[in-house]
Amino acid sequence: MKRSGALVFLVAAVLAMLAPAAAQPQGYRTLHVDALSMRADRERVRVGEVFHLAIHVHVRENIAALDELIVPDVGTLQLEGNERHVTHAASGTDVVETLTLEAAAGGTYRFAPAYLDAIDGRTHKPSRFSSNPVVVVVDAPAAVPDGGIVAAVEHGLLELLVIVFALAAAVVVLVAVVRARRKRAVAPVPQPVVVAAPVQPPPPPRTPRDDVADALRVYRSSPANGSLQQLRARLYVVAGARPGATLRDALAETSDDLLRDSLIAAERTAFGPAHVRDASSAELIDATEAWLR
Repeated sequence: MKRSGALVFLVAAVLAMLAPAAAQPQGYRTLHVDALSMRADRERVRVGEVFHLAIHVHVRENIAALDELIVPDVGTLQLEGNERHVTHAASGTDVVETLTLEAAAGGTYRFAPAYLDAIDGRTHKPSRFSSNPVVVVVDAPAAVPDGGIVAAVEHGLLELLVIVFALAAAVVVLVAVVRARRKRAVAPVPQPVVVAAPVQPPPPPRTPRDDVADALRVYRSSPANGSLQQLRARLYVVAGARPGATLRDALAETSDDLLRDSLIAAERTAFGPAHVRDASSAELIDATEAWLR
């Protein structure tokens, strides 16, 4: 009995020592997560068009990377690119991961929340931090009904024949009128001298810089998401970036420091945390005005 009781006591002691280690998740970092959000730059697109899904995380710690961040499954969407930017400030670290996506088929695409697992710096307990879900609607091209192409061609041919006959009739009437006037003419009538009015030179062609100036005026008067995306798109065109390009692509295309400042400010205003958007919006306006000068 004594030997059996000692054995039971030994097993209980070993289990008590292993319990804290088993309860503590292995490999979790302690993080103060202040923000975790996800948004799409375009909530409605057409088949074949590119859009961006951005996940933003802000932590109080100064970290070099955030490998714990798990992005949502994009399903049947085509992943054109995946970029992660890390910026540091006095308040901590901002991590923005941007997915460039393209849909080959129409439908409603629902993205599950992005998440990360860590030890919550406030409670010192293992926690899962999740973002909001995002829904993007992809419009499919309109279907052509059976026989629609043939009917359209027949209708077009009929309209063309009507136009040809009308032109032919007009030519016949014009020739008859000219011949009748020639027969009634007794003497040639001198034609009045027509002095052509001076031709005004055409206005100078618009440039991408003019488009940026117009977009900036609209954004300054009404800084909504639509005017912000329009200004951001105009800046990308001036930088020489192709449609669907990311911030890294646009920065690689230009060496103009003022334009690069405008591009970075536009990206922060579009995808940065809510508490810094007012400041970054003012930086965007100032940087763009400086570049236009």
